[in-house]
Amino acid sequence: MSRDTDTVLTAYIVESQTTITLGHLCRSCGVHAEWVQQLVAEGVLEPAAAGERERWAFSADSVPRVHTALRLQRDLGLNVSGVALALELMDEIRTLRRQLDAHQER
Repeated sequence: MSRDTDTVLTAYIVESQTTITLGHLCRSCGVHAEWVQQLVAEGVLEPAAAGERERWAFSADSVPRVHTALRLQRDLGLNVSGVALALELMDEIRTLRRQLDAHQER
């Protein structure tokens, strides 16, 4: 599959479904289920439907998060624990910026 096809597939999944299966997540992001399992273990992703790994479902928001995790790992050479920490810090920065914007609007 070409990169353009992957992008279209990812956009279709995110726009058309509220949850996606583990298989769909892996195919749309080009990752192995074991890597997603590591992300879940580190708290980077949380299955919307818990239980056996084969029955996991994820919110569609997981697709861009996995893509970000991949970029962090590839570009910065982070391991899964480092990816988890970086994403946590990025989430915190996003939250703080929203709070600052809300405060400045008052």
